[in-house]
Amino acid sequence: MQNDPVLSKDQTPYERQIPLFPLQVVLFPGGFLPLHIFEQRYRTMIKFCLEHESEFGVVLIKEGEETGETAVPCDVGTAVRILHVEHLDDGRMHIVTAGEYRFQILEIQEHLSYLTGRVRMLDDLETEVESVPESLTAQTEELYKAYETLSSRLIFAWSPPEEQPDDPRELAYQVGIRLRISLKEKQTLLETIPLEQLLTREIEILTDQNRRIAFQLAAQNN
Repeated sequence: MQNDPVLSKDQTPYERQIPLFPLQVVLFPGGFLPLHIFEQRYRTMIKFCLEHESEFGVVLIKEGEETGETAVPCDVGTAVRILHVEHLDDGRMHIVTAGEYRFQILEIQEHLSYLTGRVRMLDDLETEVESVPESLTAQTEELYKAYETLSSRLIFAWSPPEEQPDDPRELAYQVGIRLRISLKEKQTLLETIPLEQLLTREIEILTDQNRRIAFQLAAQNN
């Protein structure tokens, strides 16, 4: 199958054409994702991304599997950039990626061996943070700090991040990364727009999670 370029000359910061990688993963901006690339179609895709300095989109699988026939992705995912590549002798690769921004798939193309899509960035980087009430950010920060502390007491190997973001968007993303909830619940968070609604939903989840963990700790001590 011909490997035609997928980057569009009229790409904008908010709408562009990128390769898509359906996985059993929900990734948030700011998160890191190591991947073992072994299927030929994804070797081709990563080669394209490296040659063109292109990001690609990580999207949760809605129907299908990671290997074999092309899976059907969810409509919302996260674009990632490639930070590191280790090329193996047989053509496989180990790569490390970092989440950049959330996007919505507007159109999927299947003319290559891997999926590509026209996507729209979901976050308004310039104005959205200013509209978030400080009280909402402060409440999220307090509950998230408690969540990390409680989790470290419950789980021996739990290691809280060294720093907690001050920026409301970065905070919301870090909470999404760290919450121990199902992929379905994480996908719902990833799809929650705007930022104020995302923080509000995370407050509800953190409140519930903190109660559950505190109950488990109390039961262990009795």
